Amino acid sequence: MVNETEHFSDRLNRIQRGRHRRRGGMGFVVHADGVVTAIGQPSSRLRFGFPLKGLLIALFIAVAVKAYLMWFIGTDVYALQVQTLLAGSGFERAAAMVLMPDVLTAWAADRYEDIYVFIQAGLAAE
Repeated sequence: MVNETEHFSDRLNRIQRGRHRRRGGMGFVVHADGVVTAIGQPSSRLRFGFPLKGLLIALFIAVAVKAYLMWFIGTDVYALQVQTLLAGSGFERAAAMVLMPDVLTAWAADRYEDIYVFIQAGLAAE
């Protein structure tokens, strides 16, 4: 019985150390009478609710897709299609603003062309 109590106490201590690291000093104690109390101070670190990492990933994917479209159908046809969207409804105008060609997208479309030439040269060598 004593061995089981020691094992249980060791496990509680391990869990509490993990919580202490994750919470920046905040932890909990279970007293002999079963009362749970908080110990330590909560972390004063600022936490932003805005998902910056997700926004950056979405921006990267949007640029990659726009660059692929510009490369695949051609810059002139792409620009013409965006101009067509600008003359449409409100939603189409908003989409056209997002899909407008920019410097970063043009640079990425040039990289697609470089990759395509590299792959074609590799396939021709075989």
